[in-house]
Amino acid sequence: MRSMTGYGTAEGRVGKGRLFIEIKSINHRFSEYNIKIPPRMGVLESHIRRYLQSVYHRGKVDVYFKEREPLFGGVDISIDMDLAKKYHKLIETLRKELRVGVKEDYLGAVGLDRILHVKEREGSYERLWGQIRKLLLIATKNVLSMKDKEGAHLMRDQEKRLAFIRGLVKRIRKQSARVLDRHFERVRRKVSGGQEGGAIDEQRLQQEVAFLGGRQDIAEELTRLESHAKQYGDIMRKKGPVGRKLDFLLQEMNREINTIGAKAADAPISQMVVDCKAELERLKEQIQNVE
Repeated sequence: MRSMTGYGTAEGRVGKGRLFIEIKSINHRFSEYNIKIPPRMGVLESHIRRYLQSVYHRGKVDVYFKEREPLFGGVDISIDMDLAKKYHKLIETLRKELRVGVKEDYLGAVGLDRILHVKEREGSYERLWGQIRKLLLIATKNVLSMKDKEGAHLMRDQEKRLAFIRGLVKRIRKQSARVLDRHFERVRRKVSGGQEGGAIDEQRLQQEVAFLGGRQDIAEELTRLESHAKQYGDIMRKKGPVGRKLDFLLQEMNREINTIGAKAADAPISQMVVDCKAELERLKEQIQNVE
């Protein structure tokens, strides 16, 4: 069993720079992937998405990339000498026309940003995908480690709650048998006219018992509930995503316990049904965070 909640980071050298990766995973009914990468790394989005889909089967996953240092090295700086000479010539002409005796710093007047060109070095991010994927794998392992630890904690708690539910089902079955015996005896007295050893109309007795069994016999529901509980325990221990299967089983278990509560006209059983429904609701809340 694996939780959908996890967090992990990784940072390392990629190409000529350093890359930082952060992954956050939270519970979600379906699968959702939010990828935040620098625009120039957009070519990698499809690679990242396919990777995430192969690892995270359910939940909302946020992935953040940042180049701590440019992956293709530093920046290239160039000077537009032709433009610089033109500026210089124009300023000299202006100085002479205005008869300015002191030479001005024409570079200060023009501004270096007009003649200097700073450009980040470029390259193929796809060629670096192998290195990036290894770093992404490290971040993923950190996330999965956290998800596994929380999943193990959830599983231990679920096992306790499931054992409690199984115990309740056994108690309900025993109480149901006692209730049916009492009802059967009451029907027998009713059919015999309330006299001990009185004549019994067998046909009427069978009709009354059949009617009683149809309305108050919960044996089938209990059997299905026990079967669902066993399946729940088996699925819970399987590897891989189990959340949706368990969620479905909980719906079926709720359906059976509701029917039991409606059919069993007995106060002790009704109280045990309430306790069982409370535990099923707690299981359902936990399953919403299981992958």
